[in-house]
Amino acid sequence: MLYVIWVQSRREHDFKAVFERDIDNTIYSRILLITRMEKQKHKDGYIEVEKLLFPGYLFVETDNPDEIHMKLRSQQDYLKILGNDGEFIPLSKREEEFINGITGHTDRVDISRGIIVDGEVKILSGPLSGFEQYIVKIDRHKRKACLEIQLFGETKRITAGLEIVAKS
Repeated sequence: MLYVIWVQSRREHDFKAVFERDIDNTIYSRILLITRMEKQKHKDGYIEVEKLLFPGYLFVETDNPDEIHMKLRSQQDYLKILGNDGEFIPLSKREEEFINGITGHTDRVDISRGIIVDGEVKILSGPLSGFEQYIVKIDRHKRKACLEIQLFGETKRITAGLEIVAKS
C-alpha cells in the first residue's frame, strides 16, 4: 500500500537520500519522490526542466508504516506519515491508481501531447492519456495543464506538462 510522508518543503531530495540510507529496504518496496517534466521558455526556444509534482510529499509503498514512522521520528526534515487519530491511512485504491497511472509506475510524469477539438482536450500521447476529465485549465503558452483531483482527503491542484499540437 502507498502511504504519504510529509516532509519539509525544499528538503525532499535530502530526505529521500536519508530514507534510502537509513531504512532497511526489507520493510518497504519503494520510495517515490514524484517529479514532472515541463517545457520552459529559454532564449533559444524551449528547454525541458524537472520539477516536483507534490512539493513536500513523498510516497512509500510498505506494509509496515508504524515501523517506518518509528525509525523516521528522529529525522529533522520528517514531519509525519499522513493519517487520522494516530493511525496511518494508505492512499485509497482510486488515489493509488491515479498515482500509478499518471507516473506509469515510475517516479516521473513526462510531457503529454494533445489537441483541442471543439473546446475539449484530447490527449494523443503521454501520461495524461485517460485523465482528461481531471484537466481544469490549460496554459498553451507555458505548455502546462492544471489538474484537479482528490488526494490526501482534500482537493489538490497539480500541474503537468502538456503540449497542444493542434486546435480546431
